Amino acid sequence: MKRWRLKLLGLTLLSSLLLLSQMNRSAEAFGKSENAKKSPRVLVIFVDMSGSANLARRTVYKKAFEKIYQNLGQGDRVMVGTITGRSYIDFKPAVDVEIPKKTIWVNRIQFERNLTETKEKIRREVDRLLSRKRGTQRTEILNSLNIAETIFHNEKRRKILVILSDMIQDSKEYNFARVEVTDKYIDQAMRYRKKQNLIPNLSDVKVYVAGASGVNSNKFRSIEKFWARYFAETGADFSPHRYGHSLIIFEKGL
Repeated sequence: MKRWRLKLLGLTLLSSLLLLSQMNRSAEAFGKSENAKKSPRVLVIFVDMSGSANLARRTVYKKAFEKIYQNLGQGDRVMVGTITGRSYIDFKPAVDVEIPKKTIWVNRIQFERNLTETKEKIRREVDRLLSRKRGTQRTEILNSLNIAETIFHNEKRRKILVILSDMIQDSKEYNFARVEVTDKYIDQAMRYRKKQNLIPNLSDVKVYVAGASGVNSNKFRSIEKFWARYFAETGADFSPHRYGHSLIIFEKGL
């Protein structure tokens, strides 16, 4: 009888241990799942303000922002800046806000009110930016990317860079519209910028480009090749699938 009771006790104890182990694994998996979901991002969006992008700001860029709005998540930081002929010297963000997060300290109604106000503020400032009719003469994309390095430097969140531009650099040093962007030209540009310590560190930064253009397909591809090489030098996560005339894909937020 005692032996039977001992066996029963042993089986009960073993079942409890197995159940507890399973619960721990489930809790751990749930925790990992929650952590995966709760992964806010810092989104830096540069808007080309050159005269050649006047039409794109009202069409392509506007549609790109709509896609971004749909995929904003709690805790995301959204910074919108401009690409001009004086990007590096005069940089001042048009938008720099954080999407509210649900907490135990804020009730649902207040949270939804804060969320609505934040999104409306982003949309209002972006609409004001995109409605500007007078464009700048130059397109200093390269120097804008040095600003991006500064913004991302101390960020622990996932890093996303969206460039809304035709990607036709137009500066005193580089004018893609007037030169042939050959392999030799790209090599020379990379060597010079590395020598001058002008290539930013964009490691762990995922890059999206919308608005890319060229007078013909050959020009388009040669400019794309320049940027593919450049982003490789910066250490950024760049893919031809995220480079094009439109923002076809954009990752979902929380």
